[in-house]
Amino acid sequence: MLLAHLSDFHLFADASETSLVRPDVVEACRKVVADVAALSPAIDICLLTGDLTDGGSDADYALLKDVIAPIKAPIFVVPGNHDRRETMRAAFSDTIPFEPGPDLNYEVRHSGVRILALDTLEEGKIAGRLSLGQLEWLAGKLTAPTDELTLIIMHHPAFPSGIVPLDRMALIEGREQFGDIVAAYQGPLRIHSGHIHRPFQTMWKGVFCAVGGSPAFQHELTLDPSAQEPGIVSEPYAYFLHKIDGADTVSVHARYVSL
Repeated sequence: MLLAHLSDFHLFADASETSLVRPDVVEACRKVVADVAALSPAIDICLLTGDLTDGGSDADYALLKDVIAPIKAPIFVVPGNHDRRETMRAAFSDTIPFEPGPDLNYEVRHSGVRILALDTLEEGKIAGRLSLGQLEWLAGKLTAPTDELTLIIMHHPAFPSGIVPLDRMALIEGREQFGDIVAAYQGPLRIHSGHIHRPFQTMWKGVFCAVGGSPAFQHELTLDPSAQEPGIVSEPYAYFLHKIDGADTVSVHARYVSL
């Protein structure tokens, strides 16, 4: 099974919320999607880990769905801090089984993996949160381990990137409890996130974690803990392909796209 992990498109139909977003972001995202769609063998699943739009309007989501239309594999999304719940739910409710209630959490199984999607959006804030109810929902899903591979997808990383100013804007509320739940789970588990605008992979709580890159803009690598928020760099865009050959055998490859 082949999985593509993309993130942080920041698409907008009229005006952007984020000054850093490149003006040709629509064209850039179309290039990335075209690359994914042309892969051989074809992907089985695509994960989009938040900030898919840069304002969350109906027009933004209409544009997003047009941009990702060439990808014929099932696409699973979570909201980021620039998305809006109501319009995202309306845009994807025909293909995604969102849980009832305000948060866009859901569980789905496809191609031999289980996906647990968590909504970390706290409207009006950059940093993310998981409520007590969401943590209880996740803990219930991870009570008994299974042999199948479980993927948690969420926009704000709970795990550190080492880029301190950005980590201060990641998952804040509920992070420790989330880490305890993840650490206690005995089955095969991986976590996919976005938000950092720089692709990287790490181990956290004994679990493999990955952040997808952003075609909208990319932060420079700044590992000095005393540094200010990193600037923007022009580097080749990369997204990750995960080749899953069973719950305990996954290889990860970086795919580069010139934007």
